[in-house]
Formats: sequence, C-alpha cells, structure tokens
Amino acid sequence: MTWEREKMGKFVLTGLFVLLITIISSGIILPGSARAEEEGYGPGTDKWKFELGAYFPAVKTNLTVGVGDQEINMEDVFGLSEDEAIWRLDGYWRFAQKHRLGFGYYRLNRDAQRGLAKEIIIDGKTWQAGALVDTDLTMDFYQLSYLYSLYQGGKWEISGLLGAYWVRAKLEFAYAAAVTNPVPPPDFLTASDRFESDTFEGPLPFLGMAFEYYITPKWLATVKGGYFQLTINDYEGKILNLGAKLEYQFTKRFGLGLGYDGFQLNVKADDGEGFAEVDYTYSGVQLFGVLRF
Repeated sequence: MTWEREKMGKFVLTGLFVLLITIISSGIILPGSARAEEEGYGPGTDKWKFELGAYFPAVKTNLTVGVGDQEINMEDVFGLSEDEAIWRLDGYWRFAQKHRLGFGYYRLNRDAQRGLAKEIIIDGKTWQAGALVDTDLTMDFYQLSYLYSLYQGGKWEISGLLGAYWVRAKLEFAYAAAVTNPVPPPDFLTASDRFESDTFEGPLPFLGMAFEYYITPKWLATVKGGYFQLTINDYEGKILNLGAKLEYQFTKRFGLGLGYDGFQLNVKADDGEGFAEVDYTYSGVQLFGVLRF
C-alpha cells in the first residue's frame, strides 16, 4: 500500500512537471500579438481571488493521547482512511498593489470501527486486544496570512508571507464491545461504556515565500512554501507546507486549476491535558475552480 501511494505520488508529480513544461513552451512560442489579445491578469492586477474545489490527500496520523503513553498510528491501529476527498477553500484580498491578505479553510473528518489487533494504552488505561473500538478524528484548519510583493515584473510576482494556522483537533475513542475472559473459556464480546475524548486547539505561525509566473494573461504557475517552529512553555509546534499549482482563466472572472500540496504538522503539549503529541502529514492533488476580480 505504501509503495503504491509513493508510486502514484511520483506519477502525479511527473505529470504536473510535464504539463508545466508544455504550458511554458506554449507561452514562449505564442505570438506577442495573440498574448496581448488574451483577456486575463498580470502581477498585481487583481483584487479578489477565491479557489474552491476538491482535495485528495493521502494521510498519515501518529499521536500520543496521554503523557508517557505509546505512539499510535491512527490508520494502522484504528483503521482510519488513508485516502480522503475533501472540500477546500483558499484565496486572498489585494488591498493595495503589493499587499495581500490570504485566507483558507478545510476540514478533515475520519471515523472507523475496528477490532484491536494488539493491546494498546490510552491515557494510562489498557485497551485489550480484540476489543471493537469506534474512532472519530476531526481536524479543522483555518489559515490567515499577509503577503507582501517583493518583486512585480511583467510576468513575475515574488512575495514573502507571514501567517498562521489555527488548528482544532478532536479525537474520540469508544468501546463498541470488549473482550472478556470468563471461567471457563471461551472468550466472548460484551458491551462496554469506556470512552475517551481529547481536544487540541491553538495557533501555529509560519513564514514563507510565493513565486507566481504569468505564462500568459490566462495561464498562471505558482510555487509556494512555508515553515515555522515555536516553543512556548509546555507547548511546542512546527509546520511545513510546500505546493505548486497551474491555473487557466476561461474568462476574466472564471478559471480552473490543478495543484499538488504537501503538509506536515507536529504539535506537543506536555501539561497532561489533551493530546501529548500529534504528528500529522498529508500530500495530494487539488482540483479547483477560480473566481477573480
């Protein structure tokens, strides 16, 4: 399964690279008069931009839900889906030619029911092998950023950005049934009311760069990246985000885009409340509509 995902990821990246080279080549050989007649945008010429569409990330989640407990891979142990399809919103408001306010939101909600293959420890309590467990993990990501255009040319816009993710993660475990060992055997399942719920909520700032290349007024290629690490008292977090997109404007206002985005989040809270540690990674393809004016 892992090998297949890696192979698919390489295939998608290769396809995006070939498409990018093709589009750039087309833009280079396109006659200047034809480019001038195209209706679209250039660096610093739009005011609002909205991107709304589907995102297909392959997800991996490791967590520790009590200080000193074992690390648990949510996909392997509890059967949470590794491949998701979710809605995602991104965009910005250009309130001055070189100044933009970016925003974004998406929610990843996964649930599963699985019998435990081995004994695990959650918040100091033993959940025995064979127990049937219901699991629900919901993660909300709100993003706000300020972008300043360091350079605006005829085709290029290069921006530095300062922003923050507000992350809210809620995890619930519940015994659907528990294995008991009566005398005499055999083992059998019996109902249980054991339930655990933990929530983490807080900001994660980040610094980054965005490179936007207007191949023609209708075609735009974007590469961006961001990173930050922060430690405050008993709280430690780090975030890494890399992505690339291609967009085409069918009209002055409406377009379509294809992208590939990767994200890594690590949060530690050692105060004994909520999660002790969450390590969350994803990467996948985006297909989205574009509204600009």
